[in-house]
Amino acid sequence: MSVSCRVSIGMPAYNRAPTLARAIESVLGQTLTDLELIISDNASTDDTEAICRRYAEADSRIRYTRHRGPIGGFPNFRFVLDAARAPYFMWLPPDDYALPRLLERAVAVLDARADVACCVPQIEFLGDDGRRWPAEGTFPLVGTLTENLHRFLYDPRDNSRFYGLYRREVLCRILPPSGYHAFDWTVSVGTLLAGKHWELDEVLLVREASDPTRYTRMIDLSFDNRLARLVPLLPFTRAVLFGLRVPPRPSTLARLFRLNLVYHVMYCQYRYPRYGQLAYNVAANVERAMGTLWRGLRGARGPRPA
Repeated sequence: MSVSCRVSIGMPAYNRAPTLARAIESVLGQTLTDLELIISDNASTDDTEAICRRYAEADSRIRYTRHRGPIGGFPNFRFVLDAARAPYFMWLPPDDYALPRLLERAVAVLDARADVACCVPQIEFLGDDGRRWPAEGTFPLVGTLTENLHRFLYDPRDNSRFYGLYRREVLCRILPPSGYHAFDWTVSVGTLLAGKHWELDEVLLVREASDPTRYTRMIDLSFDNRLARLVPLLPFTRAVLFGLRVPPRPSTLARLFRLNLVYHVMYCQYRYPRYGQLAYNVAANVERAMGTLWRGLRGARGPRPA
């Protein structure tokens, strides 16, 4: 394999043997063949190692590393990025799979548009019953920097753009040194500071759906302090304002406040239902008040960013 390949795909793996072969084959079946697949096995206890070694022996584009002991989820994501050698990079978890033209089409966009930092396809989720439905978090962000930040921060949705194709040097520059709840949102904001997010016009990536309450439940695992769990987006907010140094415009702060409020309510509805309902009612009133404020500002200053 040439060290000067066009695309590096990082696959952080842990106990995903049932879907691993499908994910690997989706990479090897890409119409763009000048690639490397970096698999980092986080000390899996199932058949992950045997599957990876079989594919690596058959295709020199695969680099497989098995860690002696668990290194953690975020470090595994960082490991594959640090090991990458191509100018373009994407993460592909072993329970997802790419359709054949994904890399060909995404590389063409990044080659042609120096102002684009990330190219993401339309994405569908795959349910246990085989049903597929569209992800909502790949919408294009191709306006001004302020417009793009405001649209993303208003509602990142499922943030499936995290699994797009990026300029590797941008990711290396902005990936946080350690993981925290919603670090993937930090990646999205950081890459927007470097360029636009382009969305392809067809479904070229399929993600295995998770339990809708999974990310709320993960808050309990992400924070030792009960008080910190009530504001789970505080580390993300600090990273945006003080790490990435996004200008603290009132409109930006309002969107960050709204996001923090929404996730406070979501967690409380899950963990403290009685208080959660009260928090929901308060948040709904705040949302209506902010909507009235935005409409007033729009009338005074013209249309607000999308």
